[in-house]
Amino acid sequence: MKKKNSVPGPAAVCAAVLLLLSLLFACSRLTYDITPDSNALYSSVTIKVNLKLNNPDTGTKKRQNFKILLKFDDTRDKMLFMSPLNQVYGLLFIENERVLLVNTKRKQYWKGRFNTLIDEIWALDFTYSEFKKLIMTGTMPQEKSGERRMEVSIERDNETQKPERIDIGYNNVTLRLRISNRRTGKGLVDFSPRLKNMKAASIEEALED
Repeated sequence: MKKKNSVPGPAAVCAAVLLLLSLLFACSRLTYDITPDSNALYSSVTIKVNLKLNNPDTGTKKRQNFKILLKFDDTRDKMLFMSPLNQVYGLLFIENERVLLVNTKRKQYWKGRFNTLIDEIWALDFTYSEFKKLIMTGTMPQEKSGERRMEVSIERDNETQKPERIDIGYNNVTLRLRISNRRTGKGLVDFSPRLKNMKAASIEEALED
């Protein structure tokens, strides 16, 4: 006997449509902040982040995996924090070491300095200039001492000698950064934070979720 072709029920169809829409929405968010302009140039790079936290007192381990899309021109920089499905859940605007962190999910924002932010999230002692040079050219940050001492190893592309993987170890933390999709394009990056209907928050509140 021939088997009848199964027809998906309404619930399955609805779920599939919602999944498709969410994926399309996520992809569209990546190009939404670029305005075509043949006279302007911007650069971008993708950073895959893998963070491992070990607590020797409790024996617990914690992992974080996400992506950062860094876009910048000659004067300003912007980071989009994304889930593995490319959904943007946070924005970071950087200018002269000053930053604006926007939590798009909680509709909150925080203003401060980059070294304060990276110390809070990764316990690293970096200025933004040091962090960007490490990502873009593999230039090692200045030597730290005491509890801030870090071990940094870099794997470079054989042709360009630009870093492809950076491992940072310190205390009980291992941070791995994979750098890819280095590009230069024509257009204007949208640096407008759009803070309407958002409220100022502490750095801890803005980093939630």
